[in-house]
Amino acid sequence: MKRLYFILPVILATLFTSCNQNKYQIKGNITGAEGQTLILEKMQLDRDFPIDSVKLGKNGKFSFTGERLKSPTFFRLKLTANNFLTLLIDTTEHVNITANSKNLENTYSLEGSIGSKKIQILNQRLKTLRQSVDSLMAIYESLPADDNTYQKTEIANQLREALDNHKNFIGTFVMDNPRSFASYYALFQRLSDNTMILNVMDKKEQVYFATIATSLNLLYPESPRVKQLYNYVLSAKAHEKQTQLLREMEAKAEKNIPEIKEKTIHGQEVALSSLKGKVVLLSFWATWNEASRRANDHLKKVYEKYHSKGFEIYQVSLDRSKVLWEDAVVNDQLPWINVSDLRYTDSYPARLYNVRQLPANYLISREGDIIGKNLFGSLLEEKLDEIL
Repeated sequence: MKRLYFILPVILATLFTSCNQNKYQIKGNITGAEGQTLILEKMQLDRDFPIDSVKLGKNGKFSFTGERLKSPTFFRLKLTANNFLTLLIDTTEHVNITANSKNLENTYSLEGSIGSKKIQILNQRLKTLRQSVDSLMAIYESLPADDNTYQKTEIANQLREALDNHKNFIGTFVMDNPRSFASYYALFQRLSDNTMILNVMDKKEQVYFATIATSLNLLYPESPRVKQLYNYVLSAKAHEKQTQLLREMEAKAEKNIPEIKEKTIHGQEVALSSLKGKVVLLSFWATWNEASRRANDHLKKVYEKYHSKGFEIYQVSLDRSKVLWEDAVVNDQLPWINVSDLRYTDSYPARLYNVRQLPANYLISREGDIIGKNLFGSLLEEKLDEIL
C-alpha cells in the first residue's frame, strides 16, 4: 500500500507534465499594474484578435495557456492601445515575462522563447531608426524652403546612411534566420509614417523576400502569413515581366505619346505635353542610382549646348524620399525640369513607359513623336545635331 501512495503522485505529475507539453504558456509579472486588465491578442493578417484577459492583482502575476499552435504565432500582450509588447511563440513554448506597467515595450525581459527574443531585438533597432529619421526630418522641415545650405545636404546624407545601415542589418538578419517567422516580421518593418523600409520591387531587397517566402513555404505551407508572403513575391515578379504596355506604346509611338503630369521639388505640376514644339529628352533616373548621377553630369553639358536651340529635358525621378531627391537636384545643379511622384520603383510614369533599368530615356520630336530610345553620350549629341 505504501508503494502505491508513492507511485500515485509520480503518475499524476507525469500526466500533468505530459498535458502541459501539448500547450503553450505565457506567464509572468507586471509591476505597478494593480487593477489593470492585461489582454492577450493573437495577431492575424487582417486584425488583432483578443483571446484572453486577466485583471492584475497587487503582485502583478498573470498566466495564459492555449492549445498547441500549428505554426509559430505572433501575440501581443496589451494594457492599452499604446502600451503593449509583441511576442513570437512557437508551438508549445513556455514563456516567462517580467515588465513594468508604465512602458511594457521598453522594460520587459523574457525567457523561454527564441522567436520572441528576436522580435525584441528587431523592435529595439526599429525604434532607434525611427527616432533618428523623425529627428532628421523635423530639422530638415524647419529649414526655410529656399535655404540650400550645407546643413540640408548633411541631413540628407545622415538620413540616407541611417536607412542604408538598417537595411543592411535586416538583410543580414534575414539571411541568418531564413527559417524564422522573425524574418517575416523584419521584412515588413515600417517607419513612423507607415512607409515600408524594404521594397520588394528593388532587385537586391527582393532577394530577402524571396528567400524567406521559399524557406517558410517548405516548413509551413498552410500558414496564412506564409501564403501571403509567397503571393506577395510572386506578384512582384509578375509585375516586372509586364511588357504589354511597352509593346502597345511602341506600336503607337508615331502618333501617341503617353502623358505625364507630375510635380517638381517646388510643388509645381508640369505636364510633358506642355513642351510640345520643343525637342524633349524624357529621362528617368534616381538619386540612389550611381549610373544616373554620372549620366546627369554629361546631360548638363548637352543641355547647355542645345537648350537655346529648342532642346528641353523632362526628367522623372524614381525616388521615395523628397529630402534625398531635393538635395540631389539642388546640389547636383540640375537646370532642367525634374518631377517625381515619390513612389520609388512603383513610379507611375516609369510603369507607363515600362522602364526596366536606370538611367533610361526617350527622345521626343517637336511634333511629339518618339524618335530615339536610351541615347547616351555621343549618340545623343549626334541625334541632336541631326535634328537641331
